[in-house]
Amino acid sequence: MKLNINEKKALYTFGCPNHRATVDRLQMLAAITPDPVAGELFNDLAIKLSAEEAHDWYRCFYPTLRMEMDGYYEAELTLRLAEISSYDMEDDYGEADEV
Repeated sequence: MKLNINEKKALYTFGCPNHRATVDRLQMLAAITPDPVAGELFNDLAIKLSAEEAHDWYRCFYPTLRMEMDGYYEAELTLRLAEISSYDMEDDYGEADEV
């Protein structure tokens, strides 16, 4: 199954190892979310996971998704910290002189 980054983030946040509970939770989120775009995301993801064959592979898929997204968030944090420290270094050296 192909998932975009927003779908992966939603599953990382709201998913669990129990396939049926995850689908039910996504359907409930789709119903109660006030943002129509987010509601559509949750509903589409619930539909994708409701396929009959999804129950068979979900048990292996979910832990893999968790590991992948942990790495994604770690890389995102590292990038943010690098950007912050580079701004701090620019302040130390001042502006560059034009030649």
